[in-house]
Amino acid sequence: MFVRLAKVKDCQEIYDLIKAGDSGMTTLPKTKQEVLERINWSKKSLNKRIKQPGRDSYLFVLKDNNKVVGISAIYTSVSKNGKSVFFKRKMKKVSSKSLKFKKSLDVIQLHTVKDPYTELGTLYLHPRYRGKGRGSLLSLARFKFMALWPERFDDNVVAEIRGKVDKDDNSIFWKYFSRHFFDEDIFNNNEISYIDNSFITESIPKHPFLVSPLNKSAQRIIGMPNKNALPAFKMMKSQNFKANGLVDIIDAGPCLECRLNEIKIIKTNKSVKIKSFGLPKKQYSGLISNTDLKGFRVVRSDFSYDKVGASIHRNLIDVLKLGSDSKVSVNV
Repeated sequence: MFVRLAKVKDCQEIYDLIKAGDSGMTTLPKTKQEVLERINWSKKSLNKRIKQPGRDSYLFVLKDNNKVVGISAIYTSVSKNGKSVFFKRKMKKVSSKSLKFKKSLDVIQLHTVKDPYTELGTLYLHPRYRGKGRGSLLSLARFKFMALWPERFDDNVVAEIRGKVDKDDNSIFWKYFSRHFFDEDIFNNNEISYIDNSFITESIPKHPFLVSPLNKSAQRIIGMPNKNALPAFKMMKSQNFKANGLVDIIDAGPCLECRLNEIKIIKTNKSVKIKSFGLPKKQYSGLISNTDLKGFRVVRSDFSYDKVGASIHRNLIDVLKLGSDSKVSVNV
């Protein structure tokens, strides 16, 4: 199995994948036309000569036994053309000299992000193919790509983790929070994700809201990851991502953040010559990719490494589409 950039020929397979997918995944395209648009956006981004990040996207697929079984994406310079909207949970101190009291209140408040950032999103793996390291390969492959072409990405990298939902895949937080501002039947679960965030800033006051009046179920899940997103949450934490206090406005899922050059895989990445092919004396086991921008591919494999270069399995010649003078990207 390996990860590569999505191609137009993958359109039908990707569409079939998401049709059988999780209806609560807010960043998945909903139609075949939207799938094609995402692929073409990725292709257009790859064709750009970039010295600094712009409003671009890179779409990846996981292939297993020649079948597309998962997708993931990177979006750059998010909020460049418009503010990104979150809720921020914090403790607000209030006091009164005349009444001689001090108190800290648990509140959430609308928070807009103006500075561009790179976002990791659209991570979905078919349920039948979860396990055996497929999910981590699909997710971490994006960091290998970012390590090789860092000029394409913003200094800050953000991962929004999906929040808690009920048995019908509807946001528990949104159910109890939105009723104070909207008619309950204005939105259904599948529509919310494609509504411009501006409706939030237009409809909800900017002042802090006390958390305590919310339903207890809604209070408990603010900043908590969905059980299906827990592996991704833990993986991001292992790569030096930390919660930044922001949560998604719809499902209240946590927002994790890390500086580009502090991401573990990026910090330890090296592009090296291939010293030899054949069964290497096992020194490392990790991600190996080629260094071809448009033909980017990455696998998980054993390899050995020294000052001269890397020794890798011979079968990776075909999997990674390596030439006689190719380099590989490894983590040591």
